[in-house]
Amino acid sequence: MTLEPYSLVKLLTNRYQDRGVAAGAIGTILDVYENETYEIEFSRDDGTTIAWFAVSQTEVKPVTDENLVIIPSQKKPA
Repeated sequence: MTLEPYSLVKLLTNRYQDRGVAAGAIGTILDVYENETYEIEFSRDDGTTIAWFAVSQTEVKPVTDENLVIIPSQKKPA
């Protein structure tokens, strides 16, 4: 299954730990290549980029509402 640009995906491998990204990281597809790879950007919660690189289609799975966990931001005490 080929995913579309700007889809959210979850990384399934620890192969990229040396780039600061471990299994379970959520990334955004930036580009889809013909050889079944995706260019993906992984970011921190504040939006700054950790890394971006191409991964095989088999190294990620789409993020769906069922497997997306949203953690509410905590308000700082006044």
